[in-house]
Amino acid sequence: MNSRKLLWYTLLAVFTLFIFLNTATEVCAEQQQPDKLQNKQNLTTTTENVLIFWTDGPKLKALTLMAITPRKKPVGIVSIPINTRIHDIWGVKTLEELYHKTGREGTTAYLEKRFGIPINHYVDISQATLTRTSEALGPVEMAGKQTSLLEVFEGTYTNQRMDLQTEIRALAARLIEPAVLIKLPRLLWIFTSGVETNLGMGHILTLYQALQGNGPEILRKQALPGRDYFVGPAKYREVSPDAWNRVLREVTCT
Repeated sequence: MNSRKLLWYTLLAVFTLFIFLNTATEVCAEQQQPDKLQNKQNLTTTTENVLIFWTDGPKLKALTLMAITPRKKPVGIVSIPINTRIHDIWGVKTLEELYHKTGREGTTAYLEKRFGIPINHYVDISQATLTRTSEALGPVEMAGKQTSLLEVFEGTYTNQRMDLQTEIRALAARLIEPAVLIKLPRLLWIFTSGVETNLGMGHILTLYQALQGNGPEILRKQALPGRDYFVGPAKYREVSPDAWNRVLREVTCT
């Protein structure tokens, strides 16, 4: 699965970003001015991290980390290739294998260690729910053509590679069009009835309102950087130890 397929899952994140005040790691600490360090205790309680799983039965299709700080831009989004190599767990080669063996809990614990942050919230959405959401949303214009949300998620709507951040912002912009606003109750019903999560509808509505007020420009998206290589037909991504926290800083720091 390539990074484009991971990117499209973040559309559902538009329904799941929210405002909480639980403790989280401050990823921009090194950019604070000295006179602000005394307020670090307050600052470190403002960022919330959500791990989003896109699944098809027992199979993991995509994985996305999202970080949002209330009243602060940008909303950081990191797509995590499921073929990312794992070297420190015996018998496990990739994140996809880790999910198969340890489920959502084990995968979350591993990513907390890699990113150096607590991840207290999750969304687990199935392929069937994604299909229903696509049907309810209706046509989406991407790359100058009419397509569907499902085709965008699967990366089959175009043969040309587009800028990832441009694409996610264009897709998010679709959600705040008037024609979609009237569909919001149905979309929220599909989402809340077909998704396993520890988020409530109030959090979903809060995010939607934030997107309306700020526009899709608040979304900053990157794929976890690394070196891709093949071992026979199998493709892997090798990620350096410092890349995890670095990419998180890049998508969340102003």
